[in-house]
Amino acid sequence: MQPNGQIETSHRTAHPLPPDIIASVPETGKIYGSFWLDDTEFALRADVVQEVVNEPAEISSVPLSPLYMRGLFNLRGRIIPIVDLRIFLGFPDTEVQQRLVAIVEDGDLCIGLMIDRTGEVLNSQGAARIGTRPNSSHPKDVAVEEILKFEGGNRIVQILDPRELLNLKNVPRSESSADEGAKRAAASRGSRFNCISFQFGHTTCAIDLSHIVEVMEAPKITESILVHDCFIGTINLRGRIIPVADLRNFMGDRARLKESKSPSPRRKILIIETEGGLIGLLVFSINSIISAFPDEILSFTKLAMPREDIVKGCLSSGGESIILLLDHDALKRDRLLIETARRCEEIYPVASQDDAVKEAQASLARLTYIVFSFGKSFALDTARVSEVIDYPKSLVRPPYGNHYLDGIFDLRGELINLINPRKVYGMPEVERSGERVVIFKHGGDKYGLVTDSIDEIVNTSDSQYGGLGMPGSEPKSTKVARDISGCIQSPTRGPVVVLDIDAFMERCFEGAGTAEGGTPF
Repeated sequence: MQPNGQIETSHRTAHPLPPDIIASVPETGKIYGSFWLDDTEFALRADVVQEVVNEPAEISSVPLSPLYMRGLFNLRGRIIPIVDLRIFLGFPDTEVQQRLVAIVEDGDLCIGLMIDRTGEVLNSQGAARIGTRPNSSHPKDVAVEEILKFEGGNRIVQILDPRELLNLKNVPRSESSADEGAKRAAASRGSRFNCISFQFGHTTCAIDLSHIVEVMEAPKITESILVHDCFIGTINLRGRIIPVADLRNFMGDRARLKESKSPSPRRKILIIETEGGLIGLLVFSINSIISAFPDEILSFTKLAMPREDIVKGCLSSGGESIILLLDHDALKRDRLLIETARRCEEIYPVASQDDAVKEAQASLARLTYIVFSFGKSFALDTARVSEVIDYPKSLVRPPYGNHYLDGIFDLRGELINLINPRKVYGMPEVERSGERVVIFKHGGDKYGLVTDSIDEIVNTSDSQYGGLGMPGSEPKSTKVARDISGCIQSPTRGPVVVLDIDAFMERCFEGAGTAEGGTPF
C-alpha cells in the first residue's frame, strides 16, 4: 500500500475508487479460478473458464497480428485464438518450461489465454474488493476490473474481465461445442468444393478454386503508374495488362517486396475477378488443393486481425494445422481492388472484339488444369483431381507390392495407393524435398500421384486444347508419349502436355507384379 492509498503491483498500477466504495463482497460470494504470471496472481470468473490445456505443439500464425496474439490452434475441431498474457500485460520475457492455455468462453467469445501455471478455486466471500479506474482506454489498462484482498490484505488477486481484456468489437459468434455439434449433425452437408491453398509470410490461406481465374508463376512485373498502396506493378497476360497486388501488403503488412533480401523463386500469382476487372495477387507459394464441405468451414473469434472482413473462416488440412479461408465475395467487392482494376482497364484498354466473337467465346466450356512436375511439366484436368496433399509421413509397404508403388497410406479412413511416376517411367530417383501428392480418381477409386511440385492452375477451353502433334514429342508407342492426350498453353511455360490418366493407369496395371528393374516400358 502506497502513502497515497494506491495499491501497486510490479506490472500494473490500479487506481482505487473512493474509500466509501471499498466494501466486503456479499455473503453469496463469487467463485473464481486463479492463475499466475511470475509471482503475480490473477483470476477469472470460474463460469467463463471451460478447461485448461497444455500449450499446443502447433500454433498457426495470424497475419499481421500484434505480438500478444500467438495464433490459432485446433481444439477438437474448434478454432481457438491464443493471447499470451505475459506479453499483453507487459511482463518481462522469460523461459517457462511448460505453459498452459486457459480456454475462456463468455457469451459469444471463445479465446485461449496463455498462462504460466494454475492457482486454485477462490470463493470471494468475505474478501475486500477494490474497484479500479483505468489510466487510459488502452485494452491492457482496463484488463483488471477489480482487486480482491484476502487474508487481511496479505494476498492480493487481480480479477480480469475477459471482454475488456481483449477490447473486442463486432466479434462473430463462436458456438459452444455442443451447439456446434448439434447444428452440424442437423445441417445438410451440401456439395464438396475444392480450395487452393497458398503461403504468404508465415500464414497459409486458401480460396475456393472455382473463383480463381488462373494461377501462374510470377512473370516479370512491370513498373506502372498504378503502383500505389499494395499494388507493385502490372503483368501482361496474353496481351491483357493486369495490376498485381502483394497479398502481404493488402492484408496490412507494410513490408515492401523490393526491400526483401531473399525473394522466393517460387512466387506465384493468383488471378481473380473483381467487380472492376481482373487482379493479380502475388503470394509466396502454392501449397495444396484441399477438398471440403461447407460445414467444415470453422468459425473463430477474429482477434486483432487487420483484414478480418475478407476471412470467411478456417479449414483444417489434417492434424492440427489450420488454413485461413478467404471470402472471395468480399475480395470481389473490395473498393481498392475494384478501383485499381477499373483504372488499369482505362489506361490499358482491352482490344475490342465484335459481338459474334464474344458470344462464341462465352459459349466455350471452361477447362481447368493443374500443372505439376516430375522431371518435366504435365497437366491434369482438375475434374479428375480430388485434392493435393503433402507427401505422407507414414506409409505401409505391402508384401509383393508393385515396383512403382511407394506404399499405401490412410487418407481420412480411405486407403490410398501411392504411385511414383518416376518408377513407372524408369526415371532416376531424386532427393526428396517438399514432394506433393495429387489425389486423383480412376474407376471409382482414388490413387495418389507423387510429384516434385505443384506449379500452376491454368484455365482454358476446348478451342485452346491441342492435339498430339507437339514438336519434339516421342513416338506415341514409347514411354511417356503413349500416355499423353494433348497439350495446353501455359502463360509462363508455353505448351504443357496433358497426362491421360486412364492410359497412365492402364500402363500401371500392365506392369503390376513386374519386378523392379524389369519394367516392360
